[in-house]
Amino acid sequence: MKIVVAIDGEESAKSALDEIAAQKYSSETQIHLVHVIVPGFADVSTPGIPDTVAIERAEEKGVLEQMAKDLKTKLNIDATAEILEGEVAQAIASACKKYGADEAIVPSHARHGFSRLWFGSIADEIVDAAPCTVVVLKMSESKA
Repeated sequence: MKIVVAIDGEESAKSALDEIAAQKYSSETQIHLVHVIVPGFADVSTPGIPDTVAIERAEEKGVLEQMAKDLKTKLNIDATAEILEGEVAQAIASACKKYGADEAIVPSHARHGFSRLWFGSIADEIVDAAPCTVVVLKMSESKA
């Protein structure tokens, strides 16, 4: 089985690790951990202003590497880790195609009401764009 796991911080990594452990995937499972950085105004570094993209890249790289290590030590599953750039749903769908994924595991921040209307649902977009089954992990609002 080939799985793409979208990670957005430590809480989503923990939830995904718990889900993978609960599903008891074999050590033959190929897992590709990804985090997507959305392009925007912060792409150009400015003297005196923190480079938020570089900070995000470093933090998420650490989260991905720790999760890959945990998958190996706790579940004997090897994983690759990659930072992607672009619109989240399309980047994850492209990763699913690239790796021939049978499944994608993605976090949802459980927005409701006006917040969901205003910000939309990236998880819904991923479900529509991905060429494979998508497992949406509902994160509590306090962890979002």
